Amino acid sequence: MAQIDAAGEKRVLYLVDKSGFGGVQTIAYTLMRHGVDERIGMDFFFLRNINDRFGMEDIRGPNVFYSRATHRYSLRPFVEILRFIREKNVSILHLNGNKSIILGLVIKKLFHPTIKIIAHEHGGVFDYSRWYAAFLKSFRNSFDLFITISNYRKHFLVERCLVAPSAIRVIDNFVDPARLATASASACGHTDRCGSGGDKPFVIGYVGGLSRIKGCDVLVRALPPLRERLGNFRVMIAGDGPARAELEELVAALGLGDIVSFLGFVDPPGIAYAQFDMMVIPSRSEEGPICLYEAWMMGLPVVASNAPVLNERIRDGETGILFQSDEPCDLAEKIYSVYRNPDVAAHIRAGGSCEAARHTVERYRGDLRDVYLSL
Repeated sequence: MAQIDAAGEKRVLYLVDKSGFGGVQTIAYTLMRHGVDERIGMDFFFLRNINDRFGMEDIRGPNVFYSRATHRYSLRPFVEILRFIREKNVSILHLNGNKSIILGLVIKKLFHPTIKIIAHEHGGVFDYSRWYAAFLKSFRNSFDLFITISNYRKHFLVERCLVAPSAIRVIDNFVDPARLATASASACGHTDRCGSGGDKPFVIGYVGGLSRIKGCDVLVRALPPLRERLGNFRVMIAGDGPARAELEELVAALGLGDIVSFLGFVDPPGIAYAQFDMMVIPSRSEEGPICLYEAWMMGLPVVASNAPVLNERIRDGETGILFQSDEPCDLAEKIYSVYRNPDVAAHIRAGGSCEAARHTVERYRGDLRDVYLSL
């Protein structure tokens, strides 16, 4: 069992590679608000602070800390964390992100052999690469537990990294109603407008990061054939990232500037969802996209790629419609088919609503509490 401090609490240090926005950050911000259990003290530490890139304010609180490191490869966070562990009597390191996982392993190996470490596998750009698989395979027995957010990821850990299945917990992500507090399903744009036409444009929306793996270029390339059939529609892209400039150039090159809007980072995201009639998730790869659960909660029909792990999360024709990953023409066809069939749209909206009801903050907190208390 993990050490308990003098106040009767287990002390968890929740490490995150960087601040800003994304699935990992959303989970951390939610846990900051709700906590996990009164028997568990939690502190949150970001190895790099990039909030200023997105105009985000730092979160202020007695248990929230940002490294003073000024560049990505600084060793300063390492020194700061060692001091933090000593001063706070930390017994569990919850590691989120590749840098956090590697850092936590070094700390356990060289400085704190009795500390418990959890590798939380959220899925990153190179998480399935050969070097990362070799790293996890070599040190798999040094981790006390792996948490994954999909069975696809669990299979990777078991088959390629030789992690024992008993050392892996699959915990799905969740939807936090507080992030959608400015809107509700009843206020959501025009979610019953599939097939209705009318004077108001039909709004196709996207919420998330803007990088190649997120596939927004696939959505943009689907618009010219869609424009020939759909007529009065608009596309709103909420988010930011390294591919934004390239996407804006693509929109201009295809002559789509009159129908595509880049909203940038939207906080809270409910402001964006409330303007949508449909949600598109065109990712080339995903793990447990929180935007999917949020779209379900907001009553939006979802069209998504059949890439892992979306094809695990979405039941095609029941909770969403899947298109062939990286195929703009198929995406255009699937968007049009949902638009032209309001009964199909209503059916997948209802299925999505039921899924959202299963992915609650309370369920997630309970799963995490059980993990911490078991170590």
